[in-house]
Amino acid sequence: MKDQDYISIYKENEGRVDAYFLAPGISISFNQIYTNSWTKGDSSVFSGEMLILNFCVGGRCDASLTGKRYAIVENKQVCISTCVPTKDFYYPGRRYEGIQFYIDREILRQTEGTDFLSLLGVEVEQIVEMFCGEDGLYLHRMNDSLFALVKDAWKRKEELELPMLRYLVVRMLHEVFTMPCESEMDTYFTRSQIAIVKEAESIIMQDLSKRITAKELAERFGVSESSFKLYVKGILGDSYLSYFRKKRMEKAAELLETTNWKVIEIANAVGYENQGKFAKVFAEEYGVAPLEFRRLSPLHSVS
Repeated sequence: MKDQDYISIYKENEGRVDAYFLAPGISISFNQIYTNSWTKGDSSVFSGEMLILNFCVGGRCDASLTGKRYAIVENKQVCISTCVPTKDFYYPGRRYEGIQFYIDREILRQTEGTDFLSLLGVEVEQIVEMFCGEDGLYLHRMNDSLFALVKDAWKRKEELELPMLRYLVVRMLHEVFTMPCESEMDTYFTRSQIAIVKEAESIIMQDLSKRITAKELAERFGVSESSFKLYVKGILGDSYLSYFRKKRMEKAAELLETTNWKVIEIANAVGYENQGKFAKVFAEEYGVAPLEFRRLSPLHSVS
């Protein structure tokens, strides 16, 4: 594979994007993101005639609609959009794994049907007409056959060469035509609502030893507590209490594996003053007590 056909962007502790340029105006990227924000980079890459298809295999990300609104794409969903990203990409929950196609419709028109998609029976403008509608965005859970193709491509991403990538793109796009035309999207968010949840998540994750209530954060952002909880549920995919309890337990598991701290010290570090209550919540999440989790962990080698 030639260097100009491929670019890889790696950020330590944040993720990796591997992009392949399959033909003029057609590219595919494999995205593994483990942070809540990723710069969209050079805006000139995204023209007003862009068609973007996002196949999510894990986690969540946002997607632009018309009118400066945003939908949330989650695991096993496909998102088809003609809306140009207007801000850095946001990944609720700090995890996203997925495959994205970028198709420049203007460049494809200039090829006058000689691009490999047209030659193999994929009509890009038909995808736009069938799925994008007034909102400029389609969101739906993938059917079994499409998701199987996506999962296969994801598992083999390290070994695929350009000819096979082109073949997979064609197969996946043909399968897209078997999806229902009506979008499942029933909720969207404004940029300010996205920003509120993003900042709230950052505030809490910065110091998990502190207990901050939903009411306190709602007051900080100047919204009602009920509205704030609705934003969190819709964007992060779980209730305020449940989501951040899981994050506290994930951090506790990490500390059990990578340190020799006492259980009470770990409990305090993730916001629990009572060791017994912490152990109970941890066992509910991981199925074993904290010390048993440490004993069973192959990663625990701290002397």
